[in-house]
Amino acid sequence: MTTLNDFDRVLGEWLNEGPNRAPDRPVDLAVEHARSHPRRPDLIGFLRPDPMARPFRGLGMGLRPAMILATLALLLAAVVAIGVGGPKPSVVLPNPSPSASPSLSPNPSSSPNPTGTAPAGILVDLTVAAGQPQTVDVIDESGTLNEASSGSPTDGQGFPSDTVEVTNIDANTLQLGWAGFPCRTDHELRIGSDPRVMTLVRPPCDSVTDSIGIDRILILRFSEPIVAAEVAITIQ
Repeated sequence: MTTLNDFDRVLGEWLNEGPNRAPDRPVDLAVEHARSHPRRPDLIGFLRPDPMARPFRGLGMGLRPAMILATLALLLAAVVAIGVGGPKPSVVLPNPSPSASPSLSPNPSSSPNPTGTAPAGILVDLTVAAGQPQTVDVIDESGTLNEASSGSPTDGQGFPSDTVEVTNIDANTLQLGWAGFPCRTDHELRIGSDPRVMTLVRPPCDSVTDSIGIDRILILRFSEPIVAAEVAITIQ
């Protein structure tokens, strides 16, 4: 301590003997340079030791360069970890809405038939003046038949036996007349998709006991107008 005090005293005396004022020109240039070149902020200045400060002794030792480097390494590792391993932007997948139950279309087979249609296979008991019972099964494929019924023929044979005579009762109603043997006969009348096209299936009699024919009359009522002159009926 004595050596340092003597050095400080000698240095002070030497400085007191020298000039204590610097020339104005260098001072002005230094001030101008400092103003035109401001110091950039030191981001890690807090880690640099202050040469003018008294050394800090913690636990018998100061802040060594190795500790400074270790601190910098930790800071750099933290920055890298934040940049690389930071939270990733979450991707929210749209929640699929529950699919609506498909509407069940009504079963065509169970739905009611439109107005003006009749189910296929209308069995009609024909009225005859003589002979055995006669029937006709009317099968409609056009969907335009409303009703099928029997007419009331007179005694004797008034219609041909090799063809069907078709006349209009009104705009929507037809009368079909034909003659046949008096034996029991189960006919079948097929109305096509075009109601003007029909087929009469007439099975032969098992035994012919009388050659005199008897008339059959079938009444067909449709849901739309039909012209008798346009109807074609084939006998099988």
